[in-house]
Formats: sequence, C-alpha cells, structure tokens
Amino acid sequence: MTIRKGESWGEPGVLELDADLAASDAELAALLQRYYEAQQIPPVIGLLAGSLHRTLGSPQRDERSLRSGDGYVFPIDLGLLQFQDAQGNQKESVFVAHLVAYTDYRLNLWRKRTVIVMNAAFVEDLNLGPRAHPNDGRLDVTEGQLGFKQRKQAYRRAAGGAHLPHPDLTETRVGTS
Repeated sequence: MTIRKGESWGEPGVLELDADLAASDAELAALLQRYYEAQQIPPVIGLLAGSLHRTLGSPQRDERSLRSGDGYVFPIDLGLLQFQDAQGNQKESVFVAHLVAYTDYRLNLWRKRTVIVMNAAFVEDLNLGPRAHPNDGRLDVTEGQLGFKQRKQAYRRAAGGAHLPHPDLTETRVGTS
C-alpha cells in the first residue's frame, strides 16, 4: 500500500537476527534482485547508508540498534529496468533509489541527453528528485540536455533540488504497474 497525504508512514520495528543488512543502495538492490529472480517476496532488510537512507532522513543507526528495535520499517517502491544486452538477451535489473542513464560517455550530467529515474530524492549530494518519495507508487523521471552555462547553473542548484522546473528538462511521474 502506498502512502497517502496525511497518513503516517513507517513504524518502529526490530530487524530479525537472521535478516539481511545492506550498507548501500547497490547492496540493497543486489539483495532484492536475488529475491526478484527467485520470485520470492523479500523480507525486511536493514539499510545503513545510501541515497534511499538519506531520503529517509539519514537515521543514525548501526546493526546493533536495528536488531534491538531502535529502527523503523518502511515499505518502499522498487524500480525495474528492462533492457536488451549487447548479445540481444532480455535482462531485468532492480533499483531502489535511482537510475541515471547518460548518452555522454564521460557521464556528465545533462551534457548530452540524460534520463534520471528517481524513487529517492538524492543521487550522492544532489537532490535530483525533489518530489520523489520511496512509497508514493510512482517513479519521478527527469530527462533533457543542457548547454554549458545552463548545466553549470542547474548542477549548482541541484544540491537543494532547485534545478526544477527547467524549460529544457522534462519531468514526469510514472505510476507503477
């Protein structure tokens, strides 16, 4: 069930002793990928850091505190990238916080066409998804390309999420299916 305006979200919880723990978005996505491929419903997994963790307020918890009941349990949306690899095989990859796709081989944000799909607000130190919420039933998508001056300004403003709206960046919110 997704969050609704005015409703509480998350609840205090205990991370079971045998439960998985992830130290990053990538570790959490890898764990969830295994459950997805096995067609199993994932259990509660502890998260200690990463963009999703920051979006959830960066609670200062360690493994001991999570397992002793000092943590919170939050349901989250997941992203699923479906693509074709170089050999023509269909692939699927789970992501939990964000997916950033560049057409610039140097991986410069917005230098060439860039697509950012957000389930969490942050990508490292940048607030690229200021409206993104990990349990609203949507993924926030921003795509576009910016010239040098605009890119420099947008990058500076992105730390606080103020790079949007921008006339050269298209924003959409995609529902789950």
